[in-house]
Amino acid sequence: MDPPRLYLFIRRIVRWLVSHLFRVTVTGLENIPRPPFIIAANHQAWFDPAFIIPFFPERPLIYTMAKRETVFNRAWKRRLLPLIGVFPISPNKGELDEQGLRTVYQVLDRGGVLLIFPEGRYSRGRALRPLKSGIGYFALQAGVPVCPVAVAGTGSLWPFKRIEVSIGPPIQPDFPAWWEVSRRVTGMVDRVRTAITAALSRRRG
Repeated sequence: MDPPRLYLFIRRIVRWLVSHLFRVTVTGLENIPRPPFIIAANHQAWFDPAFIIPFFPERPLIYTMAKRETVFNRAWKRRLLPLIGVFPISPNKGELDEQGLRTVYQVLDRGGVLLIFPEGRYSRGRALRPLKSGIGYFALQAGVPVCPVAVAGTGSLWPFKRIEVSIGPPIQPDFPAWWEVSRRVTGMVDRVRTAITAALSRRRG
């Protein structure tokens, strides 16, 4: 199914804006796997998706989760945001609600792409925060790769600032089947953290 026209229109406008207002460098486009897959990125500010989603293929639509209580707090948001791939979650103690979990697996089961910020909160230019284990469970249970993305420079913005986006090789959930689930989840989370941290270190260097 093709993405809604509104989604395509908005992402094209956003790409034009960020490309003209900032000095954006994107590397690793050849590493983007075939759908379905999960994009896992570090999270410096609320506008990080604007520097990630427009540089991935337009199809399929890239879904992003957002807190129901803060982002879906107006009627117009509840009507508009689902049209551009944003769906509500109500996390409790770091875990998603049942509806949010269903949406995650439905997106991946239909061959879609999901953008996740596994830190769970903004790092605001500091070192990568500990990653939530959900990214590991999602990849393992859905059997899809994780595409690690490191974004540098969005902690604070001003015109023509340099923003660097690095897309790493996909991480496959290919752990031995005899490993217990918790060990496989931890291994997946560690691989994602290592990939994002390495990319951020290269950018800072």
